[in-house]
Amino acid sequence: MAQFGAKRPVFAPIKTTPDGALPTYDYEKKVTIGKLVKADLTVTNASGELYGDDALAEKVDMFASGSLALETDDKTDEVQTALHGATKDVESGEVTDSDGDVAPRGGLVYYKVIMRKGIRYFKGIFHPETKAILSNDSAATKGSSITFGTSNTTFTIFRCNSGAWRITKEFTGDGAEANCIAWCDTKLGKSATGGGG
Repeated sequence: MAQFGAKRPVFAPIKTTPDGALPTYDYEKKVTIGKLVKADLTVTNASGELYGDDALAEKVDMFASGSLALETDDKTDEVQTALHGATKDVESGEVTDSDGDVAPRGGLVYYKVIMRKGIRYFKGIFHPETKAILSNDSAATKGSSITFGTSNTTFTIFRCNSGAWRITKEFTGDGAEANCIAWCDTKLGKSATGGGG
């Protein structure tokens, strides 16, 4: 398998968190985070071992939490307010980050482009419950060559009430990319008629 693409990271805030089920989302408040450059997932497992008769008898590794580092081409003011709880003054256009900001939890989707035995697949990735963490920022002056800067956003990944922390689906054949995008949008609450749900 060769992966050669990653696209379209979209976040939508959680509307409800039903017992034993996936959250529901406010699709009307979704934001596309930017053009995806890279997505790095780090998983933290809770581990336990039981020894008996001087040997390892049982070993359990279970998902505890995760961290997803997204690198995108940009982060607009709209994305900053949606992900981090910052406020934007409508009249002045100023965005204010303050210590009282509360980042909302939400669902996050993106997809990968994969080549497997000469066939192209599109793999949708859905994290049902995430929360963005403020990342560092940097700027550099223009020199003799131009270096493009990117924007980094790290998400904490939680296990939701259904027990799920990630759901994926692969698509191939005619219309595979469009079908993958539609699946991602549906996971964030878009109805078949195009509205929120």
